[in-house]
Amino acid sequence: MLRITSDNLGDVTVLRCIGRIAFGYADRLLIAISKQPLCRIAVLDLAYVTDMDAAGIGTLVAVRELAKVRGITLRLMNLTPRVEDVLELTHLRSVFEICSVAEMLNLLCRAFERSEPVNVDDVVETTLGYPARDHVIGP
Repeated sequence: MLRITSDNLGDVTVLRCIGRIAFGYADRLLIAISKQPLCRIAVLDLAYVTDMDAAGIGTLVAVRELAKVRGITLRLMNLTPRVEDVLELTHLRSVFEICSVAEMLNLLCRAFERSEPVNVDDVVETTLGYPARDHVIGP
């Protein structure tokens, strides 16, 4: 089984893959990437991928092509030894952009800087129904 969670920060989306990228589950990755309309950079976090078969490899290539068509930069991060071996064996490792942890932190910092600030007072007023300045915590 393959489970995918996504974290969006500005125009960077991290798709965390958990389980097997394999026949019967691999299409979930295509669906997940296609549902990222405002994404400029998509990072596939593969740290929790336990296995990948030929269908999974085919799906990674299809995701790469879909991202390219949509103008999304696709990067892979946290390759497990199994995934790295499969990419090396199929001569596809050089086809994908591999993102180091340092590069990922840099991406997230830049995305955070570009993201819109949230006015906490507005959130409190919307949630509680009265201005935040009327809500005092402590003595």
